[in-house]
Amino acid sequence: MNKYAKVYHDIKDKIKKGKLKPGDFLKKEDDLALDYNFSKLTVRKALSMLEAEGYIQKIKGKKSIILEKKNLENISLTSIQTVQEINKLQNIHLETDLISLYIVQGVKKLMEEFQVPESADFYKVVRTNSLNGEVLNYSTSFFDRKIVPFLNEEIAKKSIYEYLEKELNLKIAYSRRDISFRKITSEEQKYLKLEDINMVVVIETHAYLSNGTLFQYETIIHHPEKFTFSAIAKR
Repeated sequence: MNKYAKVYHDIKDKIKKGKLKPGDFLKKEDDLALDYNFSKLTVRKALSMLEAEGYIQKIKGKKSIILEKKNLENISLTSIQTVQEINKLQNIHLETDLISLYIVQGVKKLMEEFQVPESADFYKVVRTNSLNGEVLNYSTSFFDRKIVPFLNEEIAKKSIYEYLEKELNLKIAYSRRDISFRKITSEEQKYLKLEDINMVVVIETHAYLSNGTLFQYETIIHHPEKFTFSAIAKR
């Protein structure tokens, strides 16, 4: 295990076990470096990982503060996490159900998003994630088939990102997320069962490879009573 990973896991473990509580402050980076007998740079990298996952907030010129973090609260909008990674980090078991998987072509919206000609085609993947039998979100993803030439039900039910990184050796680098409101569709209503709610928050994601190529366009709606999200802004 890398040095920074040891620091990261040790602090996260203390937070999960309640040894470090929301509102508590960590020691300064210099003091943590002495405690762990690692460099300040190593400690700083571990703290950055904890911050990206919503466990702490680094305050410039001051110590880092422990944040309130529950199972599906404070999911970071500034990091890319798969369902499997969320399960591991949050110690829960989200189940992925594949609704449909097929190829589409000639969709104007997709041609504009991906900046490709009409001849381009895409995998359309519709999935839900559930916890204890209750559907928490509904997602529709499109993958450019020039970059992702093959997907099947087995891959789509597990982790598409893991398949892309390990099997296709693609380097997923970053994503852009936009948030908007709209009326829920009948299909989404069917799975989320939001009888008294007709407006939903939509998170629209554009995911890019390390060379800047867009490979995925996704829209996802979350059950409004089950999720909260966080984004850290720095000055």
